[in-house]
Amino acid sequence: MSKDQSKKVPLGLREFQPNPSTYIAEALVEHGVKFAFGIHGGHVWQIIDEISNAGIKTITFRHEQAAAYAAEAYSKVTRKPGICVATAGPGVGNAFSAIQQANMSCSPVILLAGGNAPETDYLPIIQPCYITDVMKNITKLCLRVSETAQIKQVIARAFKDSQSYPKGVVALEMEIGMLFKPLPPDIPPLSAYGEHAFYIPKWRGEETADPIPPGGAPELIKRAIAKLWESEKPIIYAADGCHWSDASKALLEFAEISQIPVTTRRIARGCFSEVHPLFLDSRTGRAAINESDIRLLLGGKVGSFDTFGIGWPPTIQVNESADQIWTYLDTPVAVVGDVRVVLEQMVDYIKQHNLKPPESRQEWVRHCQEVQKGGLEKRKAKAEEYKDHAPVHFGYLAKKVWDVCENLYQGMNRVIIDGYTLSDYMPAFIQARYSGQVMDASEYAGVGHGVGMAIGAAFGDPDTYKQPVLALMGDAGMGISGTDFETAVIHKLPIVFLVTENRGWLTGMKSVYYGKNWESMGEQDRAYGQEGVENARYDKFCDMFGGHGEYVDDPANIESAMVRAFRAAEKGIPALVNVHMDPTISNRQIYTGGYATCWQHIPWDSLAPRGRAVRRNTMSKFKWEEAGVPPMKMPDPWEPVKDDEEF
Repeated sequence: MSKDQSKKVPLGLREFQPNPSTYIAEALVEHGVKFAFGIHGGHVWQIIDEISNAGIKTITFRHEQAAAYAAEAYSKVTRKPGICVATAGPGVGNAFSAIQQANMSCSPVILLAGGNAPETDYLPIIQPCYITDVMKNITKLCLRVSETAQIKQVIARAFKDSQSYPKGVVALEMEIGMLFKPLPPDIPPLSAYGEHAFYIPKWRGEETADPIPPGGAPELIKRAIAKLWESEKPIIYAADGCHWSDASKALLEFAEISQIPVTTRRIARGCFSEVHPLFLDSRTGRAAINESDIRLLLGGKVGSFDTFGIGWPPTIQVNESADQIWTYLDTPVAVVGDVRVVLEQMVDYIKQHNLKPPESRQEWVRHCQEVQKGGLEKRKAKAEEYKDHAPVHFGYLAKKVWDVCENLYQGMNRVIIDGYTLSDYMPAFIQARYSGQVMDASEYAGVGHGVGMAIGAAFGDPDTYKQPVLALMGDAGMGISGTDFETAVIHKLPIVFLVTENRGWLTGMKSVYYGKNWESMGEQDRAYGQEGVENARYDKFCDMFGGHGEYVDDPANIESAMVRAFRAAEKGIPALVNVHMDPTISNRQIYTGGYATCWQHIPWDSLAPRGRAVRRNTMSKFKWEEAGVPPMKMPDPWEPVKDDEEF
């Protein structure tokens, strides 16, 4: 083959192209990198060569220490991150002193380090390198990159974090096994995040490579208001930072003066009253939220429970810390500052310039109100469908319990969410009035926290004697921490513990995935599988410790039992209402693809009928046509599982 002929052969047939370092190079170019300082080596040759081919000039030194010093000085002169490249083992070790100096000097430096493959960890491998162990105490952030889908996201984060106050060093170990994975990556089953996980290009537009200005700069306030005013369907997404900065008053004024609907999240539920005409619930009003063309995110963590912002429109981010300004959101404006102060600045700007909301804003508000009202009415009507269903349905219980709170206390009770299944049904019925009214385990997603948190809430708020704390407990969580009901009794705390008894750990999965008699498990485990005993009587804690106990197995008795429990709690007599629930009803999340993945190992022939339908509808990785599996109707999670659905 002649030289001319060889040029016609497509790149990649005879060489490892593209390779993961092309992602590294693309990300560095996107962030405006012109120079990289370092020394080549076996673990980083691919990186060095690809960033060179991308137009970045490599300055090769005799020793990595000098290269890291050069990167620091470059950062100080340009006010941009200096890039240092060091191979695994001695390369990283040689850079140690200079990296420590850069970090102590608060200089923004990004170290791209080589690393050994994880399968050789802590074996006598050549040039071992574990920068997360070696450098965690001398860097601002230290991460190991093991999947190609991480590359662009961690580099974007490195630029943001290294330049955010206090500035410092971000060290990224590019382990060599990752550098030899093919592109595009073979996305593992648990990842729904695509070729570049948690990454969008140019996340801050032309400012992507620049530091985020501190302290609510006036220019940012002006730009944020302009973006909100030019949008047709804006919403405010009020999260944790609103609570911690005590921003309720400022948020109310801003929402009303701008006429922008507000949805709230976690501890910030109630920071904007959920009975206000501008409130939009994240569940019953989701259809409208999904239509929004811009979001104002106030003090929020955007993680698993927010799908990492996948599908979000452009988002103006306001957060007290740059650590929680997220690089995987399309961010036309990012403001680092106290949420309350920033909202007050925005209100002042609107007043000073005599701005009025666009004429189209009222049409958007009316639409959101219609969606919110319709969604809430639909949810209540759906719950009422199960008013005669026994054992008790979670949806109907949720509605009745909050009806009692509204009737007795105008919805002012502090609520602790613990029970897994009830945590799915109850939040859509709660209408919080004040910040911090609703508490849960956040991303930790723990079980059993409700007892201790209810006790702490009662001590923290004397008004709970007027409107007792409501702790929503599952029987698994009560089994873990229930003996501290005694603590509530000793201190005469105004708490009502609502325990939903459905045989323990996530038993709704039994009917959906395992079958009526746990057929998908080994024969030796089919007596109980993963469930507890039926009809456990947690109300009997009151026999041991005192307090007021109620047992409910008929939905008609929910209201009267809850009223008696609340009245007892008002008098300092802790109450426990144990409700016998339908164990085939579960948190609707087990019907999603993420949960279906957890049970994808169960052979099709052993899978319960609903589990087959969920797998068929949510998992495209299997060859359904080839396997002769036709399309199947997706089951309704609200609907109890019938006997003919359990084998």
